[in-house]
Amino acid sequence: MAEDEAVRIGRLRWPLILATRQQAAQIGATGIDESLTNLQRIYGDVQPVGALTFWGTNGTVQQIDEAQVTHRIFVRWTDALLNSEVFVRISKRVNQTDRMEIFRVRRLKELGGRKRFVCAECQMERIGDPWPIQ
Repeated sequence: MAEDEAVRIGRLRWPLILATRQQAAQIGATGIDESLTNLQRIYGDVQPVGALTFWGTNGTVQQIDEAQVTHRIFVRWTDALLNSEVFVRISKRVNQTDRMEIFRVRRLKELGGRKRFVCAECQMERIGDPWPIQ
């Protein structure tokens, strides 16, 4: 289904964090340490793309079919988002614990041709309990 090109400002009412992902090799180990820096609080609208099949373990989520885009995130205009940047959405579960979702930016699309809004096509990378944001 085609997305409505006319975005209204009231639609962007959900708090998000736009962050840059920093990755470095672990000292004395073979893994990667990951942290989120350059945090910016913004407001946007997160919409799933459609019916998709997921498989996940240990807090990671992997899409089984070919498409890499799982969600569209609508925000105010920003010049460029790199694939090292992520959107973070933190919400409350029924038991009042935090639930964090991390969305990796895949593609950008300007809406309406006026540089007011942008649609970021994203892939949900992680879902689960919050981990340290630096």
